[in-house]
Amino acid sequence: MKINKPLYYCTECKAILPSLDKLLFVEEKSTKGFCSEACIEDFYIPLIRHFESIELNMRKNLGIEEEKINFNFSDKQLVDEVLSSFDEVWKVSNELDEEIFTYIKHYDKFSGVVICKVYSGEASFVFLSTTTRSRQFLAEIRTGEKVNNKEQSAEGEFPKEFSEDFSEDDFNFMQLLENKKSVLLAELLVKRKDDDIPFEDFMLYESCFPETLETPDEVFESRDKEGDTFIVYIKSYIKERENFFYIISCLKRKDKENEDSPDVSVFPVLAFPTNDLDLYSEFRTGKRIAGHLNN
Repeated sequence: MKINKPLYYCTECKAILPSLDKLLFVEEKSTKGFCSEACIEDFYIPLIRHFESIELNMRKNLGIEEEKINFNFSDKQLVDEVLSSFDEVWKVSNELDEEIFTYIKHYDKFSGVVICKVYSGEASFVFLSTTTRSRQFLAEIRTGEKVNNKEQSAEGEFPKEFSEDFSEDDFNFMQLLENKKSVLLAELLVKRKDDDIPFEDFMLYESCFPETLETPDEVFESRDKEGDTFIVYIKSYIKERENFFYIISCLKRKDKENEDSPDVSVFPVLAFPTNDLDLYSEFRTGKRIAGHLNN
């Protein structure tokens, strides 16, 4: 048996799988694959709780916590109807090109809402399903980019990441990128202080991402325990009397076809705001660098 051969494994339980076609995928433009539906559910449970918490807070703010709507079919039937005969679709993307969709169907006296992942043109994992009569609630739900119904209902294609142009090296690097993200996020959870900027508010700072990459105050290069190189961009902000840092940790990948080239590509692994000077100092490690980087 060869020790160095193409490796495929479950993102959640890390079970080794013999081939790519044994992996189950939930997201477009992602290499996160799973060995079973149970592992998919375990992986996404924190996001389910995240959306449930947001819905609860929205209802409290609008004074509709006790909104009760009776319909003569099951919750599963509601989800199936909303997804199969929707009236609106909205898409939200982050800086890593990860997408989450919101489907809305209007009934006579209420509207049904389903927030989910989409893979190959079909809903693949549901984070939240709910109903409402509130126009204000629907207005809050309608975020991101509105998707043309015909475009969204069309049969999807296999993700371009796994097309003929996407090599094994590319796939292995994307798996590495996903693993590094999990490690950094786990470290962030341990190191961050309780009074730091809440995770649920991170989306409010996403506008800092491109500016931090383009005009950082500081850029550092360092290696982790596995010998992989990270480039960290840091920029300080003062907005509406709030002082904070925006930090982007990127994984470095050189062009293998041109090893002598001074240019490198960097791929964002983790981006977040913080007002914690100790956490800021944690990312100011390695050597300060300058030069052209392809982001």
